[in-house]
Amino acid sequence: MGALRRRFILGAMLAFGILLVLLVGGIAVAGYVQMERSADVFLQRVMDEEKMETAKHPPKPVFGYELPSRPSMSEYYVVTTDRQGAILRMEQRGGWEADTELMEEYVAQIVNSGQENGKIGKYKYLLRWKTDEAAKLVLMDNSVQAHALADHLRTACLVSLLGAAVLFVILLPVSARVVRSYAMNIEKQKRFITDAGHELKTPVAIILSNVDAMDLIQGENKWSRNIRSQTARLSSLLGQLLLMARMDEQSVSMRTENVDLVSMIREEVETYQESMAKRGLSFDQRIEEIGILRGNRENLRQLIHILMDNAVQYADEGGKIELLLESRGRRARLVLRNSVESVPSCPPDALFDRFLRGDSARTQKSGGYGIGLSAAKSIVQNHHGKIEAAYGRGDSVRLTVELPLRRRRWSW
Repeated sequence: MGALRRRFILGAMLAFGILLVLLVGGIAVAGYVQMERSADVFLQRVMDEEKMETAKHPPKPVFGYELPSRPSMSEYYVVTTDRQGAILRMEQRGGWEADTELMEEYVAQIVNSGQENGKIGKYKYLLRWKTDEAAKLVLMDNSVQAHALADHLRTACLVSLLGAAVLFVILLPVSARVVRSYAMNIEKQKRFITDAGHELKTPVAIILSNVDAMDLIQGENKWSRNIRSQTARLSSLLGQLLLMARMDEQSVSMRTENVDLVSMIREEVETYQESMAKRGLSFDQRIEEIGILRGNRENLRQLIHILMDNAVQYADEGGKIELLLESRGRRARLVLRNSVESVPSCPPDALFDRFLRGDSARTQKSGGYGIGLSAAKSIVQNHHGKIEAAYGRGDSVRLTVELPLRRRRWSW
């Protein structure tokens, strides 16, 4: 339940954080657009020498707000310049004493750039040539508005952080109540599967023992063989159901240790040599040395068993199986590919669905129940890895598993 609560709180906080980022980002963009448009309108009005209070064509409001006739506390200059960028006349309004040298440098750069509007330093400017030799240049300092916008954004961020803190405090008691019923339902399902599996093992064992007794007394016949075959299938199915229940339980907590995956794979492959020989399967393997893998030894062995069993069962007679183990950065990559008579009709991702077999042509003799790969996916996810299925050319199925490797500690 504790893990479910953490996931619930983390999901809610993540969703709230994304919403806040979108809101604050929208405010920032809206404020910047409004500030820039206000500056453009102001520069144009000064250029046209309109009175600020009686504009002939007032601009349309931005985001529902009327643009101010003059940005508050704005420092701006009206400059007359020649083709060489020399200042012929300069009028300063709404600010402190002008830095003449700086303004001369700015005016020269603007004239030489050939751009009639833009930004230079902290000033936004508009240039219009009144005659061939004289131009009117208006420069406005909109740093005050920029600082005001930055203050608003800082305030919005602070309020957002406070809101996130309040939400976290609220979620602590709420999450326990919300998760409790969900956790109880999951626990009941797990307990039912586990209890039913254990209870069914007894009658299955009794049926098998009775069949053995019948064979001793009356001799083996096709009916007893069918009973034995189907009982064995039922026993295998119960084992895989219990495996799935165990995987679900370990999704919350799992004991881990350092695992030698290379040796484990080689041991598991050795147990399938006889099965592959009986079916005439060729086997190619390339196993490289990898780093330290941290995980549950029993589960990882079960993972390799499921992958090998799946490849051997569903490979076509006289086909080929390829195995590759390599390290890629900080991840171990295991690839198992087997040829098939025809690729399954379902999408590759559907192979990991419970109780779904890849193709109706796979008959009971294959021994598949649609549980093995689902259990393999649970094991990989519990180890913070990923597993993918793909269909290759030449009718083949490829399963790729990536598991994180443990970082090596430096020794001095």
